[in-house]
Order: sequence, then C-alpha cells, then structure tokens
Amino acid sequence: MKLVFIIVGVCFVIGIGVIVAGRHYLTKEDPGYLLKYLKNHNNSSLTVSRNGQTLTAIRENEMFPLASTVKIIIAIEYAKQCDEGKLDPSKKVSLKELDQYYIPDTDGGAHETWIDYSKEEGVILDGSSTLENVVKGMILFSSNANTEYMMNLLGIDNINKVREEMEMEQHDPLFPISSSMLIPTYIKNKFPAYSEKQIESKLRDMSKEEYIELSHMIFTSLTNGEKHKYIENLHTDKKLQKMWSDRLTKSTTAEYAEIMRKLNSKTYFSEGTQERLDAVMEGMMENSKNQEWLKHAGQKGGSTLFVATNAAYATDRDGNSTEIIFFANDLEEVERQKILNNLNRFNLKILRDEDFRKKLKEL
Repeated sequence: MKLVFIIVGVCFVIGIGVIVAGRHYLTKEDPGYLLKYLKNHNNSSLTVSRNGQTLTAIRENEMFPLASTVKIIIAIEYAKQCDEGKLDPSKKVSLKELDQYYIPDTDGGAHETWIDYSKEEGVILDGSSTLENVVKGMILFSSNANTEYMMNLLGIDNINKVREEMEMEQHDPLFPISSSMLIPTYIKNKFPAYSEKQIESKLRDMSKEEYIELSHMIFTSLTNGEKHKYIENLHTDKKLQKMWSDRLTKSTTAEYAEIMRKLNSKTYFSEGTQERLDAVMEGMMENSKNQEWLKHAGQKGGSTLFVATNAAYATDRDGNSTEIIFFANDLEEVERQKILNNLNRFNLKILRDEDFRKKLKEL
C-alpha cells in the first residue's frame, strides 16, 4: 500500500483534478466548500491576514500535523546557510546521493516526477543537479528523498534552531520524514514474530522522545547506505499510516501566518537569504498569468491520507499583501479530495474577491 505524503498542487492559476468515485461532486468548482467545512468541523483551522489585519482566525492556536508544509522551515535554513557562505546553490548533487533516502511508493510519485521534470528542463545532466534544484524538488514537488538529503546536509539541529530564532513557540521539533515512515518496518524486522496488533501496540506505546530517537537512528542508517534493510520488507497498512500521520511535526495556523507574513514582507530576512528563499518558494511566479497581477507570491502545501495543509502568501500589483493558512486533520477521503480540489480556487477567491473575503468574517 502506498503511503501518501505529497504537495498540495496549488499555483493560484492551475488547480488539480482527481478522478475518483463521485467525480462530479469532487471536481465541481466550489471554493465555498472550505468555508462550510470550517464552520461545521472542529478538525480544521484557518488564519487569513490582509494588509496587516487579521480577516479571520478559526482555531488558530490548535496544533495540527503539518505534513509537507513543514519543509518551509528547511528552506529557510538552506537560504540562511547560502547567505552565510556555507553552501553554494550551484553545487552539484548526484542523484545517487538522493537515492539513498528514496523509499519507493511512499511519496505519491513526487520524487520521480521531480526527476522527470528536471530532465525535461535540462537541469539534470550526467546524473546530477544543482543544490538549488534539489531544494526546489523538496518545495515545489515535495520530494521526501530531497528533504532527508537536505536535513543531513544542513543538520537537523540547525534546522530546529530556526524555530527559536523566529520565536516559534507553537512548533514541534522537526525530525526525518521518510525515516519515521520506516519505524513499523524496523519493528517488524526486529521482532519477526510480531502480529499486526503487536506492531501497532508497540508503536502506540512509544513515547514522543522514543519515536523521534528511532526516526533519527533509521535516518543514520539510510545515510550510511542501508536502505535495503527496509525496502526489501517494507511494512505498512492504513492503521500504521494513520499513526505515522498523527506523529508528524505539528504547529498552528497562527504560527504559519506569522512565517508567511515575514516571507511576504521581504524585509525580515537579509537580502541574500531572501533572494534564495524567493528562488525556491516562488515557483508560481514563473507563470506569466501570475505575473500579470501578482508582484510576488509563494506557497507550500502538503497532505497525507488524513491531512491537508497549505500556507500561502501573495502581494498583488496594487500592493495588497495577503497570507492564507489552512490546516485540517482526521479527514475522510472524500473530504480530503474535495478540500484539495478546491484549495486553489479558495485562495484565488480570497485574493481577488472582496465579497468572498467578507464571508470570512461570518465564520
């Protein structure tokens, strides 16, 4: 069974379509669905700010699993280290270095899609690409392999210091994503006679500290080229995926609204750090249609089988700055697909429709 940990494909212009049962309901354009969902479901949160004023803040201080949205923090540390001269964004990175962290069928095809796209664009040559393109693969395509590579390169302790430096009081520590997916496989390998219930029980009883420590141990194993120990006996099911999803790094929409505000302002970070952040966070600005009405914009989203998250910022050509952060957890599949299919339209409505923005105040 595939683990799903993928970027939410929103770009303000082009949404995503998913063919599933109930296709008409799921794909029908309905940005108001998110308003109704937020109003009637406590497992969701929204914070929207415009021109420095909060338009709405629904359950803004409740903690939610971030999924791939957490990768923004890694991008910030990458940009800082480039600015400090510790890293060169043009450095060549071999695909073999990334492959040691790639676990097949665990990222919704994100890593392979990034490789295919990069080859088409001519930014993968002779089996390697630039460090900056690796980071773009982490942000724009949500490659978990690239994420783990960057965690090793930057240092997880350094990444977690970003939370302190930016005074993120409502933000769990980051820890390896792909590696934590492999904890059930580690347990099965260590205790071959364990039943499914015993594996679930072992995982459920594990403290937060034990879980993170084991994630780091597996991360070290992958770094040392021992991926084969896990992929040959990859062990997962939907219950285990739910337990993994619930253990992901958590934060709040209020916290990410502040992060997005700092990215949107272009004044919080040093000029060099901001330049590198723009290069990896604002891929949507390569679209000529976005350039017509947006001065700058960026976003990062993520999902698991149970989670949908998205953090976006934009400043239009009239000078209006907007930050939109939506988190939801414990979603049924139909709910998740409906939300993901309408997130792009929802963001667009907030950015471009005054009447729709007024509806936010009714939540």
